[in-house]
Amino acid sequence: MRTPQRLNSFVNRVERNADRYTSADWQRINQKYEALVQEYTQNYRRFTREEKRLAMQAIGRYHGLLVEHGIKQSVSFVGNIAAYAGALVDILKKDFGAAEDFLKDVLGMGSRDVDNALSRLKRYTDR
Repeated sequence: MRTPQRLNSFVNRVERNADRYTSADWQRINQKYEALVQEYTQNYRRFTREEKRLAMQAIGRYHGLLVEHGIKQSVSFVGNIAAYAGALVDILKKDFGAAEDFLKDVLGMGSRDVDNALSRLKRYTDR
């Protein structure tokens, strides 16, 4: 099978399984995709017009999948931030020292960032 057909088949498989992929899967898949695209571009002149069209359609579909995956990840991340923010306010109201641990451990913030965040967030616990 020539590269454009392999690229198309690869994208078809990714489309069918995209919802089941983990972040590690996406990293592995991106490496395979990049290798196929590199092989395609290195041999571009050898392909027919139809093969080039097939490859470009597959590339476009793949990038669409990446955008969709990125949007889903962003929505999930925003949802997690909202949950963290609510939990942080509850922690601040109960135990200001625990908030520092929360910021460092859960959110991975450094000491200076923690100090800045705590001083800004303290005003919400004083209400």
